[in-house]
Amino acid sequence: MRTLILLSFLLATMAACNNNTSGNQAGSITRKTTPATTHITGTYQGTLPCADCPGMDFQVSLYDDHTFSELVSYQGRGQGIAEVENGTWKQVNDSTILLEKKKDTSYFLASEGRLLLLDTQGKRIEGVLASNYILKPIEGGDRRPMLAKKEKAGVKFTASGNEPFWDLEIDDKNIHFRTVNGDSLQATLPTAQPNTDSLKVFTAPNITVSIRNTVCSDDMSGLMRPITVQVQIKGKTYSGCGEYLK
Repeated sequence: MRTLILLSFLLATMAACNNNTSGNQAGSITRKTTPATTHITGTYQGTLPCADCPGMDFQVSLYDDHTFSELVSYQGRGQGIAEVENGTWKQVNDSTILLEKKKDTSYFLASEGRLLLLDTQGKRIEGVLASNYILKPIEGGDRRPMLAKKEKAGVKFTASGNEPFWDLEIDDKNIHFRTVNGDSLQATLPTAQPNTDSLKVFTAPNITVSIRNTVCSDDMSGLMRPITVQVQIKGKTYSGCGEYLK
């Protein structure tokens, strides 16, 4: 009887050990087959090769909701006008993404915190120019919450600059200007003269605002925006970047 009890105990112990081993093996397989997720969202920037110009200044912001904003300006042609396009992006695999545009698509490879532009088939560009297709991350790319708040308040155009930091807002009726030091000025919005596709100048008492349709780069963050802005107040000139709000 004692032998039978001992034998039953040994059999139960062996079965438990086998169950634990199977569980550990299953867990191990699950961990190995779970793909790692690469953090891709952010703003990336660089100068890419251009077939008929010295270079193409390129910036793309990839947002968490799988939308993107792309800004392109061709050096030496196009009068420095920035082309802005918005669309959606999707992750093809752990590190490759696809930008879906109105007329075409673009592939990028996320590697070591940077983006590498791929060819039209989603393959790496080889050769001596391969290193010229790299985009590096910059700060300050997702300005959508701030712009949405301004738009909701009726702002049609906004601009800002540094040293000292200043901010400009234009709505349907007024120009609002302020600096980080607490200085502020408000003026009734006059008719722009001149008023062309490339340049608009608003001249009001104590302030003149020049809005030029050329690409602008923030002199601190490097973030590119589509409009170059100058504000003149009492003989002092403030330079910065701006954009129209839809």
